[in-house]
Amino acid sequence: MNEKKLTINGNKVTFDYLFKKADELIGIKNTLDSSRDLIDMLNSIFANGDDFSFKYFIQSGGLERLELSLEDVSKRLETVSNSICPDEQVEGVK
Repeated sequence: MNEKKLTINGNKVTFDYLFKKADELIGIKNTLDSSRDLIDMLNSIFANGDDFSFKYFIQSGGLERLELSLEDVSKRLETVSNSICPDEQVEGVK
């Protein structure tokens, strides 16, 4: 049987490696969920006309934290994507 060996950065891909990457993706998903919850909260505050809470969120740096959180998600996704991209030459695959 011709077994295909997948490598990333010259290293054989293992179950443990993929499990670690899956765990990183779950962490990113949790950060994204928190960001989405903030957006939902802002939408509800705005829709209910709660100017005080809306202004407080903005003045306390809430929008900046949300932006930083989303930038962090983007960078972490790119890092994971790059770390799971297989080498161009895969043994047994033409």
